[in-house]
Amino acid sequence: MRRISLFIVVNAISLYIISNLMSSVYIGSLGSLIILTIIFGCLNVIVKPVIQLFSLPLTFLTLGLFSLVINGVVLYLAFSLVPGVYLNGLFNSIWAAILLSIVNYIFYNILD
Repeated sequence: MRRISLFIVVNAISLYIISNLMSSVYIGSLGSLIILTIIFGCLNVIVKPVIQLFSLPLTFLTLGLFSLVINGVVLYLAFSLVPGVYLNGLFNSIWAAILLSIVNYIFYNILD
């Protein structure tokens, strides 16, 4: 339970930071941020492994760089499911996913 709570808090803070850093990312309210974080976590657990499985040959051919695109697609899907938030374009979602990974890495190293 502690790990899930830590995941929600770190991702919520990271998504808020990303929305302040990038003009193409908008989060309207705290409620939208919490819903976005929960849906993003669910998509990471359920949808992302399926996409990774089907795109394994492409990920292998690109030496793992296609995983950045997968992360961007999952983030874009999460933003498209939650009202009150938007992410402008797939390319921006890939950049947001890269920044989200960096910010999450920093927070997990501080809190762990």
